[in-house]
Amino acid sequence: MSWRKIASVAVATLSLASVANAQNGNIAWDPVGNTCDDLAKAAGAPDLQTAVKKVWQEIESMASNALDLLNKVESGVLTTQSDPWEFYRVVATYDTFFDYSHQDGQNRLTKVKNALSDMSQASKQDNVYIACDDDFMYQTDSNGHVMWQQPHLVNVPNAPLLDMGPDKMTCKSANQQGKALIGYRSGDQAPTPSDPCYVVVCAIYQLKNVYLDSLPVQSGVSLDDYKSFTTTLFHEWLHVMQPKIMRGDMSGGTAAGGERYGVSGTQQVRSDYSPENPDSITLFAVALAANQWFWGTTQAESAQDVWNRLDSDAAGKQVIQNLKLTKP
Repeated sequence: MSWRKIASVAVATLSLASVANAQNGNIAWDPVGNTCDDLAKAAGAPDLQTAVKKVWQEIESMASNALDLLNKVESGVLTTQSDPWEFYRVVATYDTFFDYSHQDGQNRLTKVKNALSDMSQASKQDNVYIACDDDFMYQTDSNGHVMWQQPHLVNVPNAPLLDMGPDKMTCKSANQQGKALIGYRSGDQAPTPSDPCYVVVCAIYQLKNVYLDSLPVQSGVSLDDYKSFTTTLFHEWLHVMQPKIMRGDMSGGTAAGGERYGVSGTQQVRSDYSPENPDSITLFAVALAANQWFWGTTQAESAQDVWNRLDSDAAGKQVIQNLKLTKP
């Protein structure tokens, strides 16, 4: 689960150039609170820069892989003749999240591909500050309101604070509620060095799984349980890359027209605005990244599992016949 909180305040200049990430963009990994320093240890990397480099590689690889597979289907390179099982894996997964037979199918496909294309260049984004905890940014006033102080102003006397109200969920409060690997984004749609975008991934409480490729998959695993630091950051980064397109929500996934979370949330908007729903794009890319598994049911299935399911009724047998699937 994730939430998004939008805020914009006048701030003093913050130079991100000196903390550019391992790729090309100017992305700061919390040089003030140092909350992401443990990322390296959790990832088994010698230093934060090495850990971060693989974070971006995995995120961009997930996006590029999904985009490449969609392009192959659209161009006719991947067909029921060339590879019926792989065709089924891609199309069934796409249908699960975006409704393959939707009457506005081409425009929806274009939106999905554009989002994946942008995410394939995720590390090249400028003026973003990433933190892995937010405790050092917040304090509570006498009225019980959570007050936000941007990282570069934490040690500045009488620095301005932003009143986030009494119900602002922080990493600590979310963890106390049992929520794992959540994140949120704060900032303007056009971040600058003096007014950057902030992305907080509450990883300090949950750094067991940094990379998706380190997670084992077995039959029956839900996509809701197949997540890592990189998949959470993928979701939040969609807000960064497409701030005017991706739906946001400030009420935990219940606002009318707002983003929806997890498998159940993606199914709520499947035939509606799913190409603009961050978790729909994220879970689609995650599913296709685990290329030995089929996710049309949103739970991991082997080819044999799929065959057994399809072969159990008339509709499934028709799918087998139409796609010319052969028994595994």
